[in-house]
Amino acid sequence: MKKGLLLGAGFSYDLGMPLASELTEIFLSLFNKINIFLYAKLLSEGEPYGKERPINFNAILEGLMVIIKFKKDKCNNYEEIISSIQNLSNNHKKTLSDTDSYSYLNSVLYNIIWDILYQYQIISYQLLFHKNKNGYKKIQNIFSENETWIFSLNHDLVIELLALEFNIPITYGDTKTIDFPLSNIHSEKLNFSYSMRKNYDKQVLNFFKETRGINLVKLHGGLNEFEYKGKSLMCNLDLNGLSVDEFVTNFQKFNSMGYYYSDKKVPHGGQDMSITNNDYELDIIRKSMLTGGTKYSNTSNIKEGEEKLQVFESILSEINELTVIGYGFGDEHINFRLSNAMVLNKNLSIKIIEPLSIKIPECLKQFNYNQRIQNAMCTATQWISYAQNKTWDYEQKEQIDANNAIREDIKDEVMKYFKQKEAKK
Repeated sequence: MKKGLLLGAGFSYDLGMPLASELTEIFLSLFNKINIFLYAKLLSEGEPYGKERPINFNAILEGLMVIIKFKKDKCNNYEEIISSIQNLSNNHKKTLSDTDSYSYLNSVLYNIIWDILYQYQIISYQLLFHKNKNGYKKIQNIFSENETWIFSLNHDLVIELLALEFNIPITYGDTKTIDFPLSNIHSEKLNFSYSMRKNYDKQVLNFFKETRGINLVKLHGGLNEFEYKGKSLMCNLDLNGLSVDEFVTNFQKFNSMGYYYSDKKVPHGGQDMSITNNDYELDIIRKSMLTGGTKYSNTSNIKEGEEKLQVFESILSEINELTVIGYGFGDEHINFRLSNAMVLNKNLSIKIIEPLSIKIPECLKQFNYNQRIQNAMCTATQWISYAQNKTWDYEQKEQIDANNAIREDIKDEVMKYFKQKEAKK
């Protein structure tokens, strides 16, 4: 039987990564009715597009007031907030200064979200990964006998960490390698694998075929993934021959990459990271994380930049079983592709693993017959254990639950990081 996995934030929960509600809580905690005026003033003094295109204080404040409204309404989905600010530009009456200002604000908010996830990844690895990793040790219970396609909607490194820890072959399908110095004053180099966007096709790339291993596709980008040379190259931090600790260390080095001018690090701008190329010149790479309401288009025809979705569609047409873990069915571009696949592939069944609800999502209700849709109200680790012998391991659940208090420690450490960062400003 050919199997695939679709993973949402709930899959990484037991290893300390945040749910959308937790990330939103931290994000909103950074803004209040007093400091947004200071933020608006500071941002309006910037010149990201040059002196001839100044940033508009009122437009920045308008965007920040959107955040305050969502905070007042106790919003628990940061992507809804980002989407609303992105939509401010849709009013045709807005000036160029307005739209520049919204774009600049969005780039600042993008970096905040990226930084929250980065801090969560590092701190959760330090505090919880090795305590809870054995709950995922038998993850291959839910894999195919040969290659298993994993489509992740998360930006985290959890699948990579588990593969390295448990010696499971894993690939992004990349066919070539490239390296970069950490900076023009630090000559140590980091290795990356990469694929050319124009060749991002499962038949062309170096994915596993008829052999054991994980073919990993991060549909919404990843913390360890970036785009280079005008988005033509899709690059991933190299996994080859590394221990799990070495990979995390390299991930931290990746975050420190940069270029120095007059002893000062050139600042990053939104998704763009200033780095040093192999000629020791200033260069730019682009973070791949997708967020907000414009991750992908809302139509089914594949466009440039949607190559990963094309692979997703293709695999859904071939597999017999898709296990969906920890995904809340909030992305329309994913949902209609699942629905289409169920129509076109009569052999496809879907298992939905969700700890908080056994409700079948609207997009799949019409296929709830002949066991094509099955669901279980449990966590990823519980399901991994159950899949082997069809019995629930209550002892394992108690062990995992005993470490849940550490999740609060992780959140506290992330909050502390941002408070210290704020104090320095």
